[in-house]
Amino acid sequence: MRRPLLIALSLLPFACATLPPVDAALRGDLATLRRSIGTEQRRGSLDRENAGKIARAVAEREVYSGTGPGATARIRSLRACALPVMGALEARAERQDEPAAEATLVLLANRRVEAETLASRYEDADSGAWRAVAARASLEPARFAKRRQYFVDPDQRVRRAALEAALEAPASLDRAALFEAARLDPDLYCRGLATRALGAIGDAEAVRALLDLWEQAEDDADRVTIVEAFGKRETFEAGGRAELLRLAEAGPGVPSVAAAGTLLRVDPTASPRAKALLARALTDGSTDEQRLAIQLLPLDAATQKLLDGAAKDADAGVRVAALERLLEVPAARQRALAALRNEAKPDAEGADAARSALARARDASVGPGLVKALTSPAWQKRQDAGLALVALGDYAHASTLLADDDANVRVAVACRILGN
Repeated sequence: MRRPLLIALSLLPFACATLPPVDAALRGDLATLRRSIGTEQRRGSLDRENAGKIARAVAEREVYSGTGPGATARIRSLRACALPVMGALEARAERQDEPAAEATLVLLANRRVEAETLASRYEDADSGAWRAVAARASLEPARFAKRRQYFVDPDQRVRRAALEAALEAPASLDRAALFEAARLDPDLYCRGLATRALGAIGDAEAVRALLDLWEQAEDDADRVTIVEAFGKRETFEAGGRAELLRLAEAGPGVPSVAAAGTLLRVDPTASPRAKALLARALTDGSTDEQRLAIQLLPLDAATQKLLDGAAKDADAGVRVAALERLLEVPAARQRALAALRNEAKPDAEGADAARSALARARDASVGPGLVKALTSPAWQKRQDAGLALVALGDYAHASTLLADDDANVRVAVACRILGN
C-alpha cells in the first residue's frame, strides 16, 4: 500500500473522533469546511485545541494533495510548524515531483531522513529540485568538494540548499567559494547565507573576508548580515568583537545600530557603550535607525524615558514601536495601551501596525476590526487579520480563514495556529 494512502487512512480515526470540520478539511471540501467552521463558531467550541486540530488537517491536506509550484511554496512555508505535520511530509516525500523534493528538504532540516543516502542518490539529478536535496544533504567532509560546485549551480534552489548545508556544517576550505557567493550571487538570500556561513567558519581569515565584503557591499541589507556574521561566536572571538565596536561607533546608519545591538547581546563587557550608541540612534537617528534601536534597547529607567519621548515622535511607525515596548513596563502599560488604541483608529497613519501591536498585547479592543477584515477582497488583508487574531488568542474567528479560497492564506493561518 502506498504511503499517501496510508497517511490518509491513519488520519481517518482522528477526523471521525473529533470535529466535523476536520473531515471536511482532509477531503479538501472547502464549502463544507466553511459551513462546519461556522457551526462550531456558533457553538463556541473553537478553542485553541480544536482550532489546532482543524489547522493540522488543513496543513496535511495541502502537503499530501498539492501539486505544482504553488504546492512547493506552501510546503516550504510549513517549515516553521513542521513537527505536527511530519507524517504527511514523510508520505509526500516518497513521490518524485518537486513538492516531494521540498518535503524532503523540510525533513532534512529536521534530521528526519538519512542525509548521506540522499546526497549520493540525487547528486547529479536533472531536476534542480532534487539536486537541491543532494546539496542540502552534503554535510559530511567527503561531500564538501561537490557542495562547493553547488554554490554556483544555475538553479537558485540548489545554491540556497548548498549554502544552508555550509552554514550547518562549516568547512574552512569553503572560505574562498563562500566569499565569491556572498559577493556575486544575484539572490539576496543566497548572499546572506554565504555571509553567515563565512561567520560560522570563525577564524582570522574569515574576519578579513567579511571586512572585504563590507567594503564592497552596496546596500544596508548585506551590511546587516555581515554584522550578524561578526557576532557568531567563533568569528567574534577571532577578531569580530573589535570590528563590531568599530562599526557601531562609525554611524550613522542601520548597520551601525545593528552592530551596537549585536555587541549588547553577545558581549556583556561592551554593554554600557552599546547602550549609549543605541540611545543616540533613538534620539538622533533616521526613522529606520530609531525603530531598530527601539527593538534592541534593554528596558531600564533611563531607556524608558527615551521611549516616552519616542512615543511622541512625528513618525507614526516610531511612535507605535515605542509604545509597544512600553507595554513591557507595568507602570506604563495602561497609558501605552490607551495611546496605541488612539493610533489604531481607522484613518490613523500607523493604524495597521498599532492594531498588530494591540493584538500581540492581547487587547480585545482590536478584535471587531480584525474580524471585519476577514472578509476583505484583498488576500493580504485577510491573512494579516487572521494572523493578528491568532496573536490575540481569538482562535474561533481566526479559524474562518482555514476555509479561505486562497490556499496560501489557509496554510499561513494554519501554520501560525499550529506554531502558536
